[in-house]
Amino acid sequence: MTDTPPTAIVTGANRGIGLAVATRLASEGYRIAACVRSASAALDTLIASAPNKHTTFALDLAEEDTIKAAAREVLGWTGAPDVLVNCAGQASGGLFQMTRMADMRALFQVNLFGTLCLSQYVAKKMLRQKSGAIINIASTAGLLSDAGTLAYGGSKAALIHATRVMATELGPFGIRVNAIAPSVVAGEMGEQMDEKARAALEARAALPGETLPEDIAGLAAYLASEDAAKLSGQVLRLDRGMTL
Repeated sequence: MTDTPPTAIVTGANRGIGLAVATRLASEGYRIAACVRSASAALDTLIASAPNKHTTFALDLAEEDTIKAAAREVLGWTGAPDVLVNCAGQASGGLFQMTRMADMRALFQVNLFGTLCLSQYVAKKMLRQKSGAIINIASTAGLLSDAGTLAYGGSKAALIHATRVMATELGPFGIRVNAIAPSVVAGEMGEQMDEKARAALEARAALPGETLPEDIAGLAAYLASEDAAKLSGQVLRLDRGMTL
């Protein structure tokens, strides 16, 4: 009799960090529930590599009603999941005086409220089995106070605080909650940054090179593993030794 493979729910798994995380966890034997707003060729390829093991679910974190419906479908397929990796998010930049409150609310809905709403549904399942790992993809923008990061950095700062509170509340039930805070990550989101702002941020890093989605995926895989069984409530900066 073979052991049932562990299951991971990965949001934003159609591209960037989410796709890298889903791919890495799949390579380590996880069943993947990829939660996305829209599919991508790369994600389709991953699903097709093991169609009886991985699957895709529609999820839009901007709409609370759809989150509930998606959670019902996802958890019906996974049962009590072993891992949740909250990768889905939106990037945004703009000076404080130019930031529209409607835009800030929309950003917080996806980066914070929608993420926490889904996490609540998943945590309820994890509570029953008294185990699980939740990994939130935050950002060093939530730790810095750089100009132009009010909305995005604020949403990630709130997610960082939520991570610590979740770890405190869920820890007694065997559920670990940690966050990864990358700086600039190569790919679509990083390319959306103002060139000068990106160069200034990169100049703070002690290590040369660039941070790749696969780097975040490797750290997420570690946090999901038994090697990190005693690690919770932590915000791990993946920023090549950037000064704060």
